[in-house]
Amino acid sequence: MTSTHPALASRPATGGRAAGQGRALRLRRAGPAEPGVRTVLLHGLGGGPATWNAFAALAPPRLELWEADLPWSAVGTREWTLQPDPGRWVVDAAEGAEVVIAHSFAANLLLESLARGLKVGAAVLVAPFYRASPAEFDWATIESYLAGFHTILDHGLRVTSGDRLPPDTRHDMAVKLRERLGPYSWMRFFEAYLRSPLVDTAAVTTPCLVVSGRDDRAAPPRDGRALAGALPRARFETLAAGHLPMIEQAQAFAELVGDFVSAHTLEIT
Repeated sequence: MTSTHPALASRPATGGRAAGQGRALRLRRAGPAEPGVRTVLLHGLGGGPATWNAFAALAPPRLELWEADLPWSAVGTREWTLQPDPGRWVVDAAEGAEVVIAHSFAANLLLESLARGLKVGAAVLVAPFYRASPAEFDWATIESYLAGFHTILDHGLRVTSGDRLPPDTRHDMAVKLRERLGPYSWMRFFEAYLRSPLVDTAAVTTPCLVVSGRDDRAAPPRDGRALAGALPRARFETLAAGHLPMIEQAQAFAELVGDFVSAHTLEIT
């Protein structure tokens, strides 16, 4: 198998980093002895590489896993929010990959990039935010997401900590993370959500797997179902999870990804 991504093409055989245009891809797990399916993992706003720990432990062996350093991580700085197009980090990391798995905010940026011509073998869009029409947004929607931003972060902390944090401590941590990310980060996220009805989904010819959590209050399954219905080549699946199905239902998620990749092996390779 080959990849046109220069960072992937020049990667070391067993580990290390591969630099793109100012970003970095890190080899998380090598594939089998023969070339594996090069798979890039993109975390959402306020996340990080740990987002993929549970999936990486269970992912099909043939997947060679690369994780991207993205500026909107929990430990990132705010400079990225002042740039005109945050999608450029997704393009830099994902271009030419055989499979790209993107969560939440990164899934929306990946969707936009695919519509603009980004070429990847297959895409898994996890907990994407999508509305079919601009008319579906109103002031109440904006107020809800603005006031509830820290609750989305709180959910992420609860899931990634295995429910070990006391609720009060977790709440305080979520508020601090919100402050660290800053208001421009929220604006970039919600701008992407507002743009979702305007994405030319008909132009996305890449095979896509859309995965939503049945109990996701941030990106409800109706969003994922509507997006899959708008894409020419998409499969929609739900899992008994919230906003982080790749953690909350890691085994089932890994099986879905494995089945999806197997179904498109000829196209991917």
